[in-house]
Amino acid sequence: MNPELEAQLCLSVNFPSPPGVAVRIIELAQDPGVELAEVARVISMDAALTVKILRIANSPLYAQWGQSESLRQALLVLGLNATLTLALSFSLVKSLRGSKSNGIDYPLFWRRALLAATAARALADALHETRPEDFFLAGLLQDVGMLALDRAVPTLYRDTAALQQNHAALADYERERLGADHAEVGAHALRAWHIPEFLCRAIANSHQVTVVGAADGDNRLERAAALAGPIAQLFLGDSSVRPFAETAQSVERSIGLDKIAFGQVVATIGAIIPETESVFDTALLSKQHAHLILDQAREVLMLRNLRVLRDINGVEHAGETPVARGLEPTDMQRDAVTGLYNSAHLDQCVAREYEHATRSGRPLSIACAALDAFEHINDTYGREACDRILENIARILQDITRETDLIARSSGEEFVMVLPGTDAATARRICERMVAAMHATSHQIGAAQVRVTLSIGCATHAPHAAFADPAALIKAADRALLAAQSRGHNRAVPFASDLP
Repeated sequence: MNPELEAQLCLSVNFPSPPGVAVRIIELAQDPGVELAEVARVISMDAALTVKILRIANSPLYAQWGQSESLRQALLVLGLNATLTLALSFSLVKSLRGSKSNGIDYPLFWRRALLAATAARALADALHETRPEDFFLAGLLQDVGMLALDRAVPTLYRDTAALQQNHAALADYERERLGADHAEVGAHALRAWHIPEFLCRAIANSHQVTVVGAADGDNRLERAAALAGPIAQLFLGDSSVRPFAETAQSVERSIGLDKIAFGQVVATIGAIIPETESVFDTALLSKQHAHLILDQAREVLMLRNLRVLRDINGVEHAGETPVARGLEPTDMQRDAVTGLYNSAHLDQCVAREYEHATRSGRPLSIACAALDAFEHINDTYGREACDRILENIARILQDITRETDLIARSSGEEFVMVLPGTDAATARRICERMVAAMHATSHQIGAAQVRVTLSIGCATHAPHAAFADPAALIKAADRALLAAQSRGHNRAVPFASDLP
């Protein structure tokens, strides 16, 4: 950053500093020995902040562990890191919203900031990140430099209403006028606030979508933050020129999520938007607008998450999902270890999905999966360790599949995935993602890091390649599984008539 601009920023005394509670939260976030009681004490000093933490703890994102009636319960549900990060998000937004604009379109600015935060959080979930709230905060703060520049250079954003609709063009304009863009300025401001350096780097690089080399560690946070802006723009831009395919390509090249995974990210954003609107008291998109965007994404990206579309539009689509057709399992139909469907319920679900696919002419894919050499892990580490690994594996499979899909544990180390409306090519890609995710995951057992690989076979019932009945379809997927195992394990094999 050039010295003249830096001096102007330093003289910009009206740019708000973090409020007292936020300053203390920043300090706590950098204290490795911080205790839950101290975090609760600091947050309780701000009544509005306390209400927001309780609201998010009881939201669909976290409420699976029951209702939180006190701040302490909320902290136990969220965890210390998530609580601190979310509290910092709420506090900073509260202070920055109090500013007076010289030229910034504030409603557009905050809609984009919250959509970018939601997009970054959805990317974190898709990448199975353990600290998704850090991604949320990086997305939320990536444009904070605009607020600083609006104070330091009051004429900068005047008469730029049209330009502010095009974020890339706006950054070019800033560099042309000042020799720096708001990403660089934002990182500078956040360092002055003592925000952790990994977040400052993510903000500084938020205009640079990196597509070279593998993404890992903090690098994933930086790449996701840079992608969050273009993804947010999909929800804000002209409906006739939303570049879903181009953005999906950038996502795949940068962080390795394929087109189908990106379609799920878009659906997740749509599902999270109402909660983001609620906790930040901001209207981001009308239900109709959200529905149209998700519909466009489905067309371009072959998105098939019909349940999310139904929820966003507020319309019940009877007969579209296993849940909608009355197949939601009871406790008696769930596997005790993994929480997935059990084998007793599987046959009923497959029969109904087969009937529905045959009647509607839509494809139905079945995948049979088995953990490789799992008996050895049982012999080495014992049943309790195996159960923990099985719980982890169930979560991985659920994260990769869609809400329209069904997963059952059919036996000790075997699983069956039912993929409605999924053609053979899509099913193969989903199975390959499962294999890759399993291979990349290590499980902590005592002092040991244990890896478990997966073999999968899949088969597809479709009008041009129909199976006589559900049993024949499952048998075909099982034959493909045996082929995967005979070829060396750790792979996905589609059914073919010439398989042994």
